[in-house]
Formats: sequence, C-alpha cells, structure tokens
Amino acid sequence: MKKLYTLAAVAALAFSANAQLYICGNGEGLGWAPEAPMEVQAVDGKYTVTINNLVQFKMSTAKGDWDTFNAAALSCIPTKETLGQAMPLTQVEGDMYTPWKGDYTLVVPADLSTLTLTTNTPEPGPEKNVYLRGTMNGWLNDADDAMKAEWKFAPVEGEANTYTFSCAAPHNLPVGTSFKIADLDWADVNYGAGGAVFPDEFGGEWNYNASDATMGADFEGVITIVLPTEARGAAYVTLNPESAGVGNVAVDNNEPKEYFNLQGVRVENPANGLFIVRQGDKVSKVLVK
Repeated sequence: MKKLYTLAAVAALAFSANAQLYICGNGEGLGWAPEAPMEVQAVDGKYTVTINNLVQFKMSTAKGDWDTFNAAALSCIPTKETLGQAMPLTQVEGDMYTPWKGDYTLVVPADLSTLTLTTNTPEPGPEKNVYLRGTMNGWLNDADDAMKAEWKFAPVEGEANTYTFSCAAPHNLPVGTSFKIADLDWADVNYGAGGAVFPDEFGGEWNYNASDATMGADFEGVITIVLPTEARGAAYVTLNPESAGVGNVAVDNNEPKEYFNLQGVRVENPANGLFIVRQGDKVSKVLVK
C-alpha cells in the first residue's frame, strides 16, 4: 500500500511539472478569452514570462470555457510589499492585480506552489489622472486628448487624494447615464457604485472595479472623490447637485458631521488620525488629535 501511495505522489508531481500555465488579463499579449489565453511553457523547472503594461490577470492550468479555466485557477494577493517574494498560490478562482500598472516578470515553479512578481517600473507618484468615463462620452475609449481633458477631475489644493469635477452642460450626466470614475487604463483608479442608481440608492463608499453607477435623474453639480491611501482600497464619492462651481458649494453648518477613516469605514468617535468628514454635501479631510 505504501508503494501505491508513493507512485500516486510521483504521478501527481509529474502531472504538475508537465502542466501548461495559461494566463488571461489586462496587459500586452493578454485578453479575457479563456479558450485562447497566453500559454507559458516550463523551462528549467519553472514558468517565466514578462508581460508589459500588466494591470490585472488570472492564471490556470486549464483552458476552455470559464468554468474549466476557473476550476483549475491559481491565485494569491500581490502587493507592493510582496514584490520579489515567493507568494503561496492556492487553487481558487480570483483575479490578481499588480501593485501598479507596469512591466512585470512572473515566475512560477513547476510544482505551481508560488508566484514571484518583480518589476522595474517605478511606483507612480501620489497625484492621479482621474476621469469621468461613461455612456455620455463613449467611455473615452476613442477620445482625443482635448476631449479627455474636458472630462478630467481636478485635484483639490491642500487636500491629498481628493479630486473634483464640475458637471455642467455639455459635460453633465443625463438621466439613464452609466458611468465610473477611472484613469485612462482602468488601472490604479477604477471605481463604480456597484450598480446603484442616483439619488435613491447612492452610498458614499465606492469599491475598486465595482460595476457602474447609473443616473436616475439629470445631474449638474460637483462630483468629489477621495481616493484611498492604499492601492485599490475603497474610495469615498459624493455628488453635490449644485450648479455652482467648486469654490461656491453651499454647506449647511447645521448638518451633523459624519466621520470616516481613509478606507471609507464610518467612525463614531474619531481620535488621533486623519479622517474624511461629510457635512451635508461637503466632503473634506481633517486631522483629529
């Protein structure tokens, strides 16, 4: 019986060593067709591939339809801190995201136990290029530079990670519009309201790579987004239906203040830290000591 178990273990190892590694995702040479993914062969006991402009990807040892691909998928959670480290892989369905868009080398040993991710692409600076992308502007997919500039958010001076956009015709949001707040690569900034309809279902916390927001009424006013300090954490978004410019947004000083941490979680008794404060339709950051 012991011999049978040993043979079975050897057979399993041989299968793993000869398995093909398949990759789908957002990056040069990739796509989201599980029947025709990038194929990587093992050389010298490991799978090694460099993918330029990589943002999001999935790995599997099987190709075909999504059920087949996902059933053999391998996943982990790459972060800036794990770059250059061997991260344990588990056989579970799940997209993986690079810490930032760039040229990455992926190394997986033949036993498919770990993933090591490295890059020579520098980490981007703190200021982001943030745009309003939706059905009202063709998602900016074929837009020229001038049109992109018209839909770009402006950073708020003195407020880190905070950006605003003034919606006014012809750059408003008509009823029925679907939209997201994202960069031009759908990479570091890619936020949606999870299918919520404005104004009835709108909440302030938007998650990375969530589905679109939809306008249940015409909207002109100011949109504010506070991006998280950690990569692809939750953002905090408000839509202030005012026709005034950013500098003239009205604030009702009698409205109660609501406090949120930088991950968008509400805090009842804030102390010793930087918090997002909402008072009526006004959103700002304050340092509580």
